[in-house]
Amino acid sequence: MATTALSDIIVKRWGDLDTTEVYAIARLRSEVFLREQKVEDEELDWRDLDDGTLHVFIRSGREVVAYLRTLSVPALWNVPGTAVVRRVLGRVATDPRYRGRGLAGQLIERAVELHSGEPIVLHAQTYITDLYSTYGFETYGDEYDEGGIPHVSMVRTG
Repeated sequence: MATTALSDIIVKRWGDLDTTEVYAIARLRSEVFLREQKVEDEELDWRDLDDGTLHVFIRSGREVVAYLRTLSVPALWNVPGTAVVRRVLGRVATDPRYRGRGLAGQLIERAVELHSGEPIVLHAQTYITDLYSTYGFETYGDEYDEGGIPHVSMVRTG
C-alpha cells in the first residue's frame, strides 16, 4: 500500500487539469472500467472536455486514486416526479488499493454540494445502489445493461 498522504478533494474543469492529472485520470479509469470490469463501451469520450464537466478527484502523490465527473446536459431529461435534470454524475472509480476507505462517498458528497439544489441523475451499477442511496439518490425505472454490466438509473432531486 502506498504511504503517500491523500490530497483534499480536487475539483477542476478540463482546461485546468495539468498533464499529470489528465494521465492519472485516464489511467485510473482505464484500469477500473476496461481492465477490471471489462466494460465494452468506449471509456474516454469527448464529454470530459465540455465546459460544463467537472472532474472531482483525490490524489496520492502523482496518482489519482478516486475519481468522478459531473456532466452538464441539455434540459432534455425529465425524470417522473422531478424537475428537469441538467446534471449527470458518472465515471465513479476508486483504485482497488484504496477501496474501503470511503473515498467514493467523499467524492459523491462533494459533487452533491457542488450542485446543491439541482436534480442529479446517475446510472449506477446495480450492486452499488446502496452507496448512492446514502447520499439521497433514489432508483427509477427498470434494470438495464450498460457496457455489459447491470445498471439502474437513480436521481437525487436536489
